[in-house]
Amino acid sequence: MLLRITVFLLLIAAGAQAAEIKGKVTNALGGEALGRVEVVVLETRASAVTSISGEFDIPNLEPGSYTLRLNAVGYRLLTIPFALATAADVKEFSITMVPDNFHRTDKVEVHGDVFQGADSPATIETNLTSSEIRETSTVFADDPFRAVQTLPGVSAEGNNEFFAEFSVMGAPFSNVSIYIDDVLVRNPFHEIGNFSEGASLGVLTSEVVEEMKLLPAAYPEKFGDATGAALDVHTREGSRGPALFRISAGIAASEILGEGALGTAHKGSWLLSARKSYINYLIRGRVENAADVGFEDADLKLNYDLTPRQNVSLFATDGHTNMAVSDPASLANFQYASGNSDFTFVRAGWRWTLSPHLLLDARAAYLREPDQLFDNRNVLVTKTDHREWTGGVGLSWAWAQDDVLQAGWTERQPRDSEYQAYLNSANVQTAASFTGSGLYQSAYVQQASALLRGRVHLLGSLRWDRFQAYVPQRFSPQVSMGLRVARNTEFQFAAGQYTQAPGAAFGPPQGYCVGASALPPRSEHYTAAVEQRLGENTRVRLEAFQRKDFNVFGAAPSVPAGSASCPTVEPIPGGTFQRDYSHGVQVIFQRRSANRLSGWLGYTLLKAQQRQYQISVPYPPYTLFFNSGFYYPTFEDQRHTLNAFAMYRLRPSFNLSGKFLYGSGFPIPSGTFVQLANGQYVATGLNTQRLGVYERLDARADKDWVFQHWKVTLYGEVLNLTNHYNGRYFYQSGIDPNTGQALVKTLQGLPITPTAGLVFQF
Repeated sequence: MLLRITVFLLLIAAGAQAAEIKGKVTNALGGEALGRVEVVVLETRASAVTSISGEFDIPNLEPGSYTLRLNAVGYRLLTIPFALATAADVKEFSITMVPDNFHRTDKVEVHGDVFQGADSPATIETNLTSSEIRETSTVFADDPFRAVQTLPGVSAEGNNEFFAEFSVMGAPFSNVSIYIDDVLVRNPFHEIGNFSEGASLGVLTSEVVEEMKLLPAAYPEKFGDATGAALDVHTREGSRGPALFRISAGIAASEILGEGALGTAHKGSWLLSARKSYINYLIRGRVENAADVGFEDADLKLNYDLTPRQNVSLFATDGHTNMAVSDPASLANFQYASGNSDFTFVRAGWRWTLSPHLLLDARAAYLREPDQLFDNRNVLVTKTDHREWTGGVGLSWAWAQDDVLQAGWTERQPRDSEYQAYLNSANVQTAASFTGSGLYQSAYVQQASALLRGRVHLLGSLRWDRFQAYVPQRFSPQVSMGLRVARNTEFQFAAGQYTQAPGAAFGPPQGYCVGASALPPRSEHYTAAVEQRLGENTRVRLEAFQRKDFNVFGAAPSVPAGSASCPTVEPIPGGTFQRDYSHGVQVIFQRRSANRLSGWLGYTLLKAQQRQYQISVPYPPYTLFFNSGFYYPTFEDQRHTLNAFAMYRLRPSFNLSGKFLYGSGFPIPSGTFVQLANGQYVATGLNTQRLGVYERLDARADKDWVFQHWKVTLYGEVLNLTNHYNGRYFYQSGIDPNTGQALVKTLQGLPITPTAGLVFQF
């Protein structure tokens, strides 16, 4: 009996002396504790799952050398070698995990605000993290610009979900400026310009985008290249570690991505990806009048530290698009039957930290966007080519503890050409072509300050623009304020003026002066918001906004004979020929967390109208503009918009997400008519008819299977789970004599569409 007791006590003592490991796991984005992470000691298969506080504990390990493996769906597989010297050894770990589509470095930057990032609290913005971009960009397309369509106040333009373009709180896509790594990019899509019944896809995938930031109104003048809204996109660097590879094979697309360190000293990184899209196979035969459209593209990003204070980078993306209608024999001559387009974007950058308080950032970029369309005889019908060189420099100076001064200069040199073939009045084929180039210059200065121990944040910016020699220079101011009235309550106010350059570079022929011209449109923005934080990771935000656009005509005085220079076109009295006016309110409930539920619910109430005026140019031939005499809805006047997104990691290897989009209907270019006694129909309003209600529910699931040094993920998604019609405008076919309503032909949106695929990561 005594022997048994002795043995039992010895076993207890031995167990008490067994080695142990424990630690805490955090998220690289924001530094939040990461729960539901599987932690395994590979040699013994001993395992644990982190608690909601990110902590884990694995006891009873023998002395020896081991490998610790950590996995969570949506995060990179992580292995850490370690050793236990004695039975009494207790080793503690502090581990940071990164999302699959986020670069990993030896230095982890943690921002205190999960919603605002590093920007001033006086800036009104909504951002998307890399994880949110992946979950909302859809398996169907893997398009970050479709992720933007899920944000509050944003909709696919005109309900056309086959295209990646979007409207923002009453602003059309044509008035949204898009920046990729601080370079203005006109149309970063796979698309063919004049063909409206195909599809478009962003040239970037969710795997190469690190963050997207939407600035809907009254934003800093750094982003003031358009009058509507701004989207700031930043691509990610490759990881500065051993080479990593990710292969994705799905119904909708296939992609391969590799990344790793440059050089044995890990002073740089490389990232290379290539994608082939098979969207046609999903929509062919299921969507009316859908053309066959195919996409392929590739991306390259290089970064290298020349010195501890100087870094150079190169980003390049190139893509090709093909289009062909399913029944070209049914088309008439000069109707589009096939086409192709290309997109090339190359950016080189140099960052120099002159001191801990002074940063210089220089960049140069080249952009090329050609496309061409053919008819059923394979005759070229249209051809466009946009090319652009861009150069710029920015300076950031933290001249005091709570004061940052920024300034920047940008110069763009676009060149556009167009070709159009058509039948003239004698039914003879003819063609016309145009070529033009221009010079756009802009500069801005911006000051951000914090007062009263961070209770008040002020931001002011001023921008200067010059588009062409004959267009007057413009100065545009902006100011915003963030006021924290309580620990978790903040008010924001902002106002700004903006101007937008013409879409094309066409100017007057060589040797001619411009006598009259429509001037670049101007806009005024006003916003006021209150935000209540419900803890660190949850917020409720109520915002009111107003946007006013002015389209103005200008004229130039007569030029004396033999004059060597042309006069500037200046606004004429009463020269406003169109006003756009949009205002509304928006409420957002958002929770951002790596644990439990994360997502947002946003509702936007909007009214967007416009009016046209009659003006006359003060010299012959006295051009007159149509006078509507009243305000009427714009095509972006969707009164009610609801955007909801949620994701939840149920287990370390299983994640669920879904989104619901609702729109009350966009106006279409038709309306109500009244029939006169002579049988003639007269319109009683403009844009008075609307598309039907838009509803779309998408659901997605991701499941991981983990092996020793690699893992495979099965993902599946069902788009438009309720199979709602979601019609988009096609054409007007006549007028109903009984109701006076226009007879409108619509085309169905994306029907219920299941997609699936596999991702191998090693």
